[in-house]
Amino acid sequence: MRITYLFSMRIFLILWMMLQINCLLAQDSATGRKTDTLQEVIVKGKKQVIEINKGKIVLNLQNSALTSGISVFDALKKLPGVTIGQDENILLRGTSGINVMIDGKMTYLSGKALTTMLQGMSAENLSKIELLTAPSAEFDAAGNAGIINIVTKKRNALGYAIDLRSGISIGKYWMVNENITASLNTKKWSLYGSLDYNTPHRVMTGKSGNTVADNGEKMLIDRATENVFKIRYYTYRVGADWQAGRKHLLSFNYNGYFDDFVAAKSSRLKMYYPNGMAYSDIYTQNNIAEPYHYDAANLSYKFDIDTSGKKITTDAHYISYRNLSDGLMTSQTSNGDGNPTRVSTLRQHQPGFITIKSAKTDIDLPYKSFSLKAGIKYAITSNDNAYRFDSLAAGGFVEAETMSNHFKYEEKIFAVYTSVLQKFNKTVVEAGLRFENTYAKGFTVKQDLNNTWKYTRLFPSLSVDYPVNNNNKINVSVSRRINRPSYADLNPVRWYNDQYFYYSGNPELQPEMAWLFSVAYSLHSKYILTATYGLRDHYMGRQLIVDPSTGAIKSQTANFNNAKRLDLNMSVPFNIMPFWDLQLNSGLNYTTYPIAVTAGLKQLSQWGVSAQLQQQVRLPYDLQLQVSGFFYSPELLGIYKTATVFFMDAGIKKSFFKNNLVLQLTGSDLFSTNRYKAMSQTNITDYYYHDRPDSRRIAFSIRYHIGGKLLHKKGNAIEEQERL
Repeated sequence: MRITYLFSMRIFLILWMMLQINCLLAQDSATGRKTDTLQEVIVKGKKQVIEINKGKIVLNLQNSALTSGISVFDALKKLPGVTIGQDENILLRGTSGINVMIDGKMTYLSGKALTTMLQGMSAENLSKIELLTAPSAEFDAAGNAGIINIVTKKRNALGYAIDLRSGISIGKYWMVNENITASLNTKKWSLYGSLDYNTPHRVMTGKSGNTVADNGEKMLIDRATENVFKIRYYTYRVGADWQAGRKHLLSFNYNGYFDDFVAAKSSRLKMYYPNGMAYSDIYTQNNIAEPYHYDAANLSYKFDIDTSGKKITTDAHYISYRNLSDGLMTSQTSNGDGNPTRVSTLRQHQPGFITIKSAKTDIDLPYKSFSLKAGIKYAITSNDNAYRFDSLAAGGFVEAETMSNHFKYEEKIFAVYTSVLQKFNKTVVEAGLRFENTYAKGFTVKQDLNNTWKYTRLFPSLSVDYPVNNNNKINVSVSRRINRPSYADLNPVRWYNDQYFYYSGNPELQPEMAWLFSVAYSLHSKYILTATYGLRDHYMGRQLIVDPSTGAIKSQTANFNNAKRLDLNMSVPFNIMPFWDLQLNSGLNYTTYPIAVTAGLKQLSQWGVSAQLQQQVRLPYDLQLQVSGFFYSPELLGIYKTATVFFMDAGIKKSFFKNNLVLQLTGSDLFSTNRYKAMSQTNITDYYYHDRPDSRRIAFSIRYHIGGKLLHKKGNAIEEQERL
């Protein structure tokens, strides 16, 4: 009741502010004050939900009715080829080798750190999400599956703009999302900023199990888990641009977040004899307090050499990521008759600190017959994680020395690149070459681990655009990529579910190398067919290791041998009726690679299909209805084979006062069918899991816009139309 009351008050305040502003405008007119007359060209058109253009797959969210109450992490699932792994890692075409940019700026995060940041960002702040399937040489070579660019909403017209948004949603728990975004633009400078408060509480329930050997006997494990996450995100962003002269632009932007993260994880593990008789019952409660801090600052300078587009840009980045993790895990063991036999308590302290510094300079030289790009970059990364586990014994905590250590990792990357774009009649060819030299060192203070990597790689890329005629176009591209292990995957610290299952890093990981080949065909710029083939060396995927002394399973990322994956995707729009548009995106993929089994290696192979059906219906009274369905067949993820997944989302949207007031109602996973379910394909262990996320939610949001386009910038017609 308290949340409903507060939300009602927010709606009242926003409507009251809107009424006051409208009254003031009316007074200006009545008293004869001079007001600027807006002269706008309204371009009426509609974008497909998913488009493919210039080697990019674009998910348009600017006018989506499905963004209320969901995070950017949730929105990524709607991009073709994107799936989520068991530990909520983002996977693209079955691999975690992706880089994520926000407004063209690298986040430099991966794994859990990236997931945490994206879960704290509201999808209502987004304009679109771009997937670069074959990045050119000017982009970092990291990311074997491609690069994802998250584009936020912007207002670049002269004048001021303020957006106020308030939202409420319910799944297992009530959640709120509050946001204020403002910008002020003049001919010489611009300021912008945003503040977002989000409480994406969630629950994950699941079942898992496997066979273990305990005291020489074969036992069956059935595990039921419930993970309750209570999270409060504070996300903030500020920036400024200064046009110091006709040729000089200086920009600064800072974005960060803090989340107050607590988790209560419980596990009831029952062990049985093969005949079904109960052997033991273990109840584990793991309470975790894990606040995250992320700060990213960027300073850039652009020098326009002339009016033809020749320019030099310089960027400097500083990123600090801190994860302060403390936990207390208590396990109570009972025998088959239900009588308590033992209680064990383990205290965890696992703070992590990641610092990233980078600087780069790029030059862009377009000429009449060709264009030349070149650049240089240097980046330094450090990771410091002193982790300690203490066991409760004789009324006090004693350090578990075999589980405690201090892991440090540092990485230095030097890169230079050049690329040339040349036109041959109507055919456009872009060829590039990137050179990267990497030095990395990971070690533990106790000196039981000391690894050093030094390697130099060349990363060529080639893209050819060939317009067969006005209605048919073909693009062919090839590039070499690298997927370096994430910092969390290298860190040997343990993350426990219970005493029989835990996650751990693997400091022996080697970088994964890949060749990506892509062909895209478009007809009438609407019907699109793409084919992508990836060939990977030292493919990184999830593996399971069984501790012979305890029977516990360790889950970690490991290098596999060569992996091959073929993806075929088709995008077809339909106009069912003048008010009803439909877009079908379907995919077919084939994956194969070897995994370890007790007798050597086993070659895994799997065909998979996927389909996304997006429907947009324009209802009377200017209501917009959007309904989406998603289907994914089983596919391979490391040693796992996943199960079929199907879910549906729906949303309705209504605008008032020339789009200044927007109301939106969204339902996610309407039938509560979204699951994370998989089975081990190795005979080393028969482990399986079946997790059920708290993804069925109903959300309502209200957004009110103040200000707007006071004047048009000269020469920006295309950009202005893009924002309409």
